Amino acid sequence: MTRFLKQTLLTLLLFLGFHVVVIAQNSNNTPLIDSLSVVYGKNLYTNPIVAKKAAEEWLKESKRLDIDLQTVRALYALGNLGNISGDYKSAISKTTEAIALLKKLNLESGLAACYNILALGYKNLGEYPKAMDSFMMCLSFAEANDNKMQEANAYQNIATLYVLQKDFTKATENLDRAANLYRELGNDDGVLTTLFNFANILKEQDKFDDARKHYKTVLGYREKEGNKAVIAYININLSQMLVEEERCEEAIVALKKTLTLLKALKFNSDIAIVLNDLGLCNSKLGRTKDAINYFQEALAIGETQSLLSYKSDIYKNLAQLYQEADDYENALKYYQKGVTTVAEQNSLDKEKYVAKIQERYETQLKETRIALLEKEQKLSDAELQKAELTLKRQRFVRNAFIGGFVLVLITLIVLRLFYIQRLRVQKELNLQQEENAKQKINQMIQDHKLSVIERYQEGQDEERARLARDIHDGIGSDLAGIKLAFEHYSEKHEDASQAKRIGEAIDNACFDIRSLSHQLHPLSFSKIGFTSFLNDFVDQITNNTTLTIQTFIFPEEDIDKLPEDLLADAYRIVQELINNIIKHAQATEADVQLTKHDAYLNIVVHDNGKGFKTNKKQGIGLRNIKERLQKVQGTLDIDSGSGNGTSITIDIPIN
Repeated sequence: MTRFLKQTLLTLLLFLGFHVVVIAQNSNNTPLIDSLSVVYGKNLYTNPIVAKKAAEEWLKESKRLDIDLQTVRALYALGNLGNISGDYKSAISKTTEAIALLKKLNLESGLAACYNILALGYKNLGEYPKAMDSFMMCLSFAEANDNKMQEANAYQNIATLYVLQKDFTKATENLDRAANLYRELGNDDGVLTTLFNFANILKEQDKFDDARKHYKTVLGYREKEGNKAVIAYININLSQMLVEEERCEEAIVALKKTLTLLKALKFNSDIAIVLNDLGLCNSKLGRTKDAINYFQEALAIGETQSLLSYKSDIYKNLAQLYQEADDYENALKYYQKGVTTVAEQNSLDKEKYVAKIQERYETQLKETRIALLEKEQKLSDAELQKAELTLKRQRFVRNAFIGGFVLVLITLIVLRLFYIQRLRVQKELNLQQEENAKQKINQMIQDHKLSVIERYQEGQDEERARLARDIHDGIGSDLAGIKLAFEHYSEKHEDASQAKRIGEAIDNACFDIRSLSHQLHPLSFSKIGFTSFLNDFVDQITNNTTLTIQTFIFPEEDIDKLPEDLLADAYRIVQELINNIIKHAQATEADVQLTKHDAYLNIVVHDNGKGFKTNKKQGIGLRNIKERLQKVQGTLDIDSGSGNGTSITIDIPIN
């Protein structure tokens, strides 16, 4: 982006909704003046042409009737409008006249607002030292009159000057000061304006995504208000970010839409910005003819709007395009104009510096002459007393009017605050009731799930107990009978070796049946010892399979003393995990570790198998484990990867 675009972009700030100087109203207002001020306020951001016409009629009528305060207000309105529409010289001229009249009337209440508008005019013309001096004057009068609104406006506009200097830290600090004052005043419009300028900072830092988010937030509110001027400024910034990102086709569509709105508003300076952007986009897309036309149109507007400091960039762009089109005559012509414009600008800067020194010298001379005239001029005591009485009477009337107005305003504000507070409390109560209802429903669902899990596990335990009894009492009894019969038979036959092998086989079968029965439904762990029983189970698995299992139980005595239900759940979980390893893991080694802590029992089971994907649909074994843990409010963590084995960590609360 050219220097033209970057500098001009920063001048596009939003103006707050204070369209007239906040000063005491004059009792000589007329219905015509009141109606003209209303027309101006309504059309300021939507139809600036109508607003300007109303403000000019307002000024004419005020001067005709010799109403000084209304003249000040009309001049301020025209100055404000000049900054919005890009007629910055008019903004400076009208506001300077308003300041002079206020000082003549010895009224300070409107000076802060006027200096704010004056500073904006200087800033938009690139006269930054004058702009900063005027902003400082605005702050001085705002603080003297306790005008926090104008103080906030000044901080916000000072931030834009720091952005131009690339001092984003100071810019952000001033925006924060402005935002805090707006929030203190309850001014949402001002907060939105600071958000817009903060988006400008992000844009200058090339943080386009964050800037775009803030611009669109402000745009949503301004579209609801119908604030066409601000909508145009935001769209310019959004379009220029597309140009920076070289999304030229998207940028052209957005820029043409913005151009239509700006032409309707007659914002010529901003039209020049958009035309220049269109020229850049078409140039990058190879549309040389269209690019030249846009640059020429932007240049013509720049001539009328005193945009001398930016014309050199347009001349250089045109020279480059004509050179690419082999039109060397025009290329040389515009290159020379660009060089001449830079020289003129440097000369103009020097002239401004000399004029500034001369202005200070002449001001000093005038102040000396005024001091001499004041010493020579003496008023009689009678005239001084009369003037003093008149001034006191005027102050009394003014203060009485302001006091009554403030009292009524405070009453309305207090009533509104009470009403808003009541609505807020009612809303919070409704939300709390809804939240309580949701919590009750969720608790009922959770209780129901736990009840189902408990009944399911109780059914499992009962079925295992039944199978254990059937195996022990049925198959176990039959094997015992077979063993007795075989021993009786072997006493009568001499083949002792064969009888011994058959006897051992029957003993092994009896042992296996008894072990299976105990695994399905173990005896009370308090009688047989949990750690001993678990070790026996692990030893049996190791003897009957190719899987080698090591157990680590610490401390064994404390674990054996844990509640029976908890140990039963722990045993079933370990049993299920080892069965899963045997069935699915293809592992050769596994570790089982049980550790008792103060508040929970920790179980870790690790294998060197093939692992599995944790996001895969889980089988019945893991689902049973999770249901047991849900019942006792335990936790489960699985660490598994393809080929890396599996490690499962479980914590079961003790209390």
